[in-house]
Order: sequence, then C-alpha cells, then structure tokens
Amino acid sequence: MPKTTITTATISKAKSDARPGGGRYDIVDAKATGLSLRVSPRGVQWSWRYQLNGQDKRLALGDVDMWTIAEARDLVGRGQKMIRDRTGVPDNDWLDRQRQRHGKAQPVIAAAPVTPRELFAWTYKQGRDAYIDEITRTRRPKTAEDYAEKLGHAELIKLDKRPLPSITRAEVAGIVAKIHRSGRESTAEHIVRVVNPFWKWLAQDEQIKKSGVMPGVMQGLVAPERTLDETDDDEGEYVPPLEEMGRIIAICRSGALDPIISGAIELAAWTGQRRRAVSQAKREEFEPIGGGRGLWHVPPASRKTRTKSGAKKRHHVIPLPPAVWACVERALPLAEKRQSDFLFPQLRVGRGGLSKSSLSGSAMSHNMHFMPGVLASPHDFRRAFGTHGEARFGLLRSDTQAILDHAAGGGDVTGTHYALHDGTHRTWGIMNTWCDGLQPFIDTAIAELEPVDEIRAAIAAARYGVDDLAQAAE
Repeated sequence: MPKTTITTATISKAKSDARPGGGRYDIVDAKATGLSLRVSPRGVQWSWRYQLNGQDKRLALGDVDMWTIAEARDLVGRGQKMIRDRTGVPDNDWLDRQRQRHGKAQPVIAAAPVTPRELFAWTYKQGRDAYIDEITRTRRPKTAEDYAEKLGHAELIKLDKRPLPSITRAEVAGIVAKIHRSGRESTAEHIVRVVNPFWKWLAQDEQIKKSGVMPGVMQGLVAPERTLDETDDDEGEYVPPLEEMGRIIAICRSGALDPIISGAIELAAWTGQRRRAVSQAKREEFEPIGGGRGLWHVPPASRKTRTKSGAKKRHHVIPLPPAVWACVERALPLAEKRQSDFLFPQLRVGRGGLSKSSLSGSAMSHNMHFMPGVLASPHDFRRAFGTHGEARFGLLRSDTQAILDHAAGGGDVTGTHYALHDGTHRTWGIMNTWCDGLQPFIDTAIAELEPVDEIRAAIAAARYGVDDLAQAAE
C-alpha cells in the first residue's frame, strides 16, 4: 500500500469522504511506521499496525479528532520503543494510560477478568518464599542467601502481588533487559540463572496445583549479551584530576545517593583502597584513637598482597585523619541500625530489617558511573593517590606504596604495623599530607555543586534513561 505524509489537508479530505454510502480505505503515514488513518462511512480512526513475536497486530488508537498528527506519531514511537526494549506490550490498557496522560476524555477500559487458574494460584511472593524455604533446606546457606537476593531484586518484587500464572517470559525478559541497560550486566545474568530453576520448580508435580505454573513457561529466557569492551587493560589508564576527586566526595556528601553507597565511595576516595576491601570492611576493623582520628586494620583476606611461603600475613593498617574518620563515624550508626557486622551493609534489607551481607563492590562502580560530571571508577582512586600524591603533594614513591599496600610483604613490617597506635609513624604524615592537599578541592566542589534535586535527576536519567523514566511515570 502506498504511503503518504499525513497532513491536516489529508485529514480534511478523509473526513469529507467518511459519509454514508462512502467507501473504505486506509491512508498509511510515511513518517511513523504502521500508523494509518482508516476511513469508513462511520468516520475516520487512527490505527497502528505492528509486529509482536512474528505476528501482525493492530491497535485502534481512537477517533481522528482525539489525537493530533504529532500526538499519534509520538504514541506509535513510544509503543515501538516498548516492543524494541521488551518492557511491555502496547495493548488497550497501555492505550488507556496514554489517554489519561494526555487528558483525553475517554472511559477507562476495565481490566480483564482473572481466570480461575490465576485466582487460586500463589502470588510471586508466595512462590518465592516457598522456594527459598526449599533451597534453605537442601542447599548451603550461602546458596540460599544468593537465591533470595536475586529473586528479591527491587525490579522483581514489583511482581509480588501478581498471580504466578499471569507472569510471562516476555515480562521477565523485559525486567532483565532493564537491569542490563542500567549497567548491571552481571546482575541481569545472575537473575536469569536463578529465575530459570525457580520456574522449573514451580512447575513440578508437587507445586503445580499451588503455583498454577505450567512447564516450559520460562524456557529460552536469557540475559542480553554483554557490552563489547575493546579497550586494552594496559592503555587508557585514567587519573582523575583533583577537581574530580573533590566533586566525587562533594556528591557523596550531598545526599543524592544512598548514604551507605556514598560512604563507601568516599572512604575509597580518601584511602585509595580497593573496592573489595572497602565494600567488605567490617566494623571491628576500625579503631578510634581519640582526637577525631582512627585506624583501619585491613585484613589480609581483603588484599592482593603476597607473602613468602610460611610467612604470617599481617593486617595493613591505614591512619584515618579527622576528615576520613568522620566518614566512618557517619557509616557506623547505619550499620548498627541494621545489626550488621559490615560497615557498609547490603542495601536489600532482610527479615526484621537486618542486612546479612556486605555492600557489593559493583554497586560502588555503577553509582560512580551514574554520577554527573564524573569519569572515574573506584580503582582510579589508587592512580589519583599515587600520581597527585607524588607530583603535587611531594610524597615519595615509598610513601604511596606504604598506603596503597604495594610494599607489604617485605622489609620491616614490624615497624610498619606496630608503631601506628600513637600517631608518630610516618604513614600519619603521608595521610595528613594527602587529606590536607585534597581538602581545598572538596571545599570548592561543595561550593559549586548543583542543587541536590538536579543531581538526583541526572543520576536517575543516567541509570534508567530519560525515556524509561518518562514511561515509568505514565
């Protein structure tokens, strides 16, 4: 069928043709794929034709006077994006939401009646709880904890009240794709890894009467492929400028991020320690010594250092001047509230408001990636400490090695580890020099920082995408 660019003149002619005894024909728009005007003796209607899972679908959008040409094209564009991103199906319920969004006076279409199979079936939450109980009985505690975390992901718990038979593979695939697009690609893969056996268990003979789930519902569910990374690990090593270091800490203190995540990122920025050491740090590792200062006893398990065969691994002790210790003191009440052994507990709270595990190191990386005006990753903090510490603040290579733990495992470790308690060891001078040098850049960044609402909006847009945020609001 030939296409034409629909204009007001096109619509006027179509209206004049829509009269008793007149013919029927379609006018296919050249600017919006699948959009057309259907002309008949009963009037002129907008219509949209699209493909879903290889099948042709047609959605009646409403009378020609309900939507302007621009609105009809925008409607088609939004629907096409939903199909492309697998975030939903453009059906009559979706169309109702669009009518209300645009203030169109149109009655709301009633929801489809619930089938008996759905009415008496478990909800997603009921099925998840039963499955976790089974995994807890048959698997190791760490496995049960991992399954509970993945099936209780923030995007999946939105299904908690839904009957299990009403949840489709396409719907779960859309959730997985959304998580993948937000940068949490490994999380998307892990969720698929857990969802598949969960649905198989639901369809077993023992559960099928309760769950209502038929075999094979999630068959073929996979996460999107990982983003191609063609960078060479030995090239393009980024050294964050001191201005960026100051901005990162300023954003952490602004309240734009969850305080647990912001506390972990700030501690990593101050100390230059690896994200694993920070995210898995336990409260018992931090020792107050008075004067608003403290020590961080980083255990060997959190480090990459090697020792000679048979040698005893020792803690790597980092002096924490007042500005850094204040970061620890802000984190402690949050950890105590959740009764967590970790300084930075996992964000997902379990039963009784408790956190059983630590913050994920990837959460630090992802949230830094979403910070506006920030290019650095947590590992880049180490390059900043080494580069600026030596080039700008007069530290020696042995000084930066002592803090970054590159010199551990050899030399006089006794002096390094046991002369810190009174604040006289040279590493106090190293950390004081670094903190004093970085502080002016933090002060400047705080003074010039955008309003916190703008930062939150920028982070949300980077995490979910502007279009996804708009659709979520619809």
